[in-house]
Amino acid sequence: MDEQLAGVVGQHWQAGRWLADGSLDSVAEINTQCLEYLASMAAFPLRDLSPAAREQLAASPYLLADAGFDDEARWLALGQRMVHDLPPVQVEAVFVGPGAGDFIRRVLMFAWHLARANRQLARVVLGMSPGSAVRIAALRLQDMDWLAQHRPGWVRPRWERQPRIWRHLMLAARDPDREHLTQVSLRGLQLMAANVPGVEAGVRPRR
Repeated sequence: MDEQLAGVVGQHWQAGRWLADGSLDSVAEINTQCLEYLASMAAFPLRDLSPAAREQLAASPYLLADAGFDDEARWLALGQRMVHDLPPVQVEAVFVGPGAGDFIRRVLMFAWHLARANRQLARVVLGMSPGSAVRIAALRLQDMDWLAQHRPGWVRPRWERQPRIWRHLMLAARDPDREHLTQVSLRGLQLMAANVPGVEAGVRPRR
């Protein structure tokens, strides 16, 4: 991925012209569900956010959940063997509770759809690498269903190990000035485009 692509998409998003096919609506809907689950987790103090602030945060131009979409090796392993033959992997699920299975499946199915229909958008919205997009697009519908049921721990909060990014997102969502959240969200696009570990230090709160 490159930052030029993220910049172009960011400009279109700001102007309200991005994802005219309705994909942005799907992103917002999935993000709304994601935030509902995160609000119950101690690591994500979202309970203090007002409904309006949550709505603004859900409207971010990227999915707030991830499933290792930038990890081609993960998806290559699926393409090299039947998913049913994969060895047991004990990864604790993050998203649990009523409806969590449907949420996890929705994330995976959305990624599968974008990998097949629009890989450029998959790069920006999901941080999906080109190699991963090829592997995911080659999977079958039943493969994604199996993953949702047997690998729920794959779907996790984006930037799960970078709490500073989440703090800045929440601060910006509380700010009545929407430009603040726009700038933080655009910075998130740049981080996903750069795909550099430990880049959360580059996101600074507005002074």
